[in-house]
Amino acid sequence: MATNKVAWVRNLHGDTKPLIMLGKFETGQAIKRGEIIELTADTNTSWVPMDSDFDAVANLAVANEEIKSGDRMGFYEIIVPRPGDVFEFAVEAGAAIAIGTAMTWSDSQTLTTGGTYAVGYAVGQEHYPLKQGHVTDDAGPDRGETIRSISYVRMVFRLAASYFALWNK
Repeated sequence: MATNKVAWVRNLHGDTKPLIMLGKFETGQAIKRGEIIELTADTNTSWVPMDSDFDAVANLAVANEEIKSGDRMGFYEIIVPRPGDVFEFAVEAGAAIAIGTAMTWSDSQTLTTGGTYAVGYAVGQEHYPLKQGHVTDDAGPDRGETIRSISYVRMVFRLAASYFALWNK
């Protein structure tokens, strides 16, 4: 079940807030905050939850507010992923995900590494072991080299997939 979650974490280049724009939504479409959304394939005019593993081209964003099925058709807030914007999403199955791992669609709030088309790439090191000590300089403990499994991944969107790409041609 989809839940309301703030997906934007930070920007690697120092921006302190996400790029928020207004996007058009149809009547009757329930959207949770933090869902990956896409422009509808038939008209490219309305935002809906991402619903398949496809090669997205300049048509992905993230919902920035909950829209209930009884809300009016109209414009609501979306986050347009920019270069360096870090988002956090659930991982379909816990895994040891290294930086640079291609993340693909599983559902509108969950990613996996087993799909065909990359939505973005992992950037988080929160689950990496601590920095190893130099044996020749200190007798500290061995920090190991195993990356722990995680159930949430921090990732950046692939620029070509983000709605932001419309302004960077």
